[in-house]
Amino acid sequence: MKFRAFSAVAAGALLAATLNIAPAQAGGDSHHNSRTTVQHVETLIEGLGGPLKVAYGSHGNILVAESFAGMLSSVASDGTKKVLASAPGKEIGAVSYSRGTTYYFENVAGTDENPEAIGPALLKSISHHGKTRTITDMTKWEVKLNPDGKTVYGVRDAPQTCLDQAPWMQSTGEVYSHPYSTAVSRGNVYVGDAGGNALWKVNSHGKASVVKVLPAEPVVIDEAAVAAAAEAGLTVPDCMMGRTYWAQPVPTDIELRGNWLYYTVLPGAPGESMSKGKIYKLNLHSKKSYLVASGLSAPTGIAVDDRGSTYVTELFGGGVSKIVKGKAANVLPAQMASDVAISGHRMAVSTNALTPSGSIVTATLGHSHHGHR
Repeated sequence: MKFRAFSAVAAGALLAATLNIAPAQAGGDSHHNSRTTVQHVETLIEGLGGPLKVAYGSHGNILVAESFAGMLSSVASDGTKKVLASAPGKEIGAVSYSRGTTYYFENVAGTDENPEAIGPALLKSISHHGKTRTITDMTKWEVKLNPDGKTVYGVRDAPQTCLDQAPWMQSTGEVYSHPYSTAVSRGNVYVGDAGGNALWKVNSHGKASVVKVLPAEPVVIDEAAVAAAAEAGLTVPDCMMGRTYWAQPVPTDIELRGNWLYYTVLPGAPGESMSKGKIYKLNLHSKKSYLVASGLSAPTGIAVDDRGSTYVTELFGGGVSKIVKGKAANVLPAQMASDVAISGHRMAVSTNALTPSGSIVTATLGHSHHGHR
């Protein structure tokens, strides 16, 4: 799925929706929220160009990928920003950090510079000495393997006469790589590819292997789905009503904890604006995925704290939520929250991510029944 294109289409509707979010919505489940308190909420920096991804780097600094500005920056605790990489006209994203090394992607696909390009999608690293190297081009692996190439997206059981009225409602996986998130473990970089709808592992030599091809997500075509499609300028014929639309399972963020890889999925059209988002956790040994939460409004960021609690940002929702019994309980209200990172008791959140002036908000995590961590 061309996620950048989705962001542009959605921005107008999203603005209207998020501006109507009231602080009262942050309450969620008060019983469960009492176990987690988010304190000392402060805006660290503003004026960022599409801060779609954040990560904690060295010395407590926060790494931010300003995707629309084509910049990777490090922000100190006093709000001072240092640019680490700049690629005007390209998208910089999918930032992560491990043992002194910063990892990120420099993408051409999905940018305004060349909307039809399928690549390159360069995985890069910056050493603690400041040396940058290119590890691999994920487009090369997508072209070679195209993991979802045989997956049929859209409506699978409609008669041809019905499909002829809406050709956009059936397709197979295209050759397209748009890496959107990374996580690092034991020298391997795990990649969530929002274009290829797959999870990959890249070793230190740049060889990529498929960890999991994500299955299409079912969305029943009802009035809400028709309305969502109409907002995107797409018409759904009556013969499609009641059928299942198998949406692209776009992975928007990943997080590693031991042998588990957590990932967020934002089903592609017509599911983006319908609170159909989900969180899964994948056992890296068995390759089996288990549902953690559903009913999320465009989940695009995930973090797991030292206690194993899962937090998620909902781009179409009310900010940062903690997952409690499979449901999202808001713990930090924010507009257009696109990513969350946690280090110890510290939390960093990118907000106003689709506006010309994005922000990084910091906070402290506490547990009121047990004192501060």
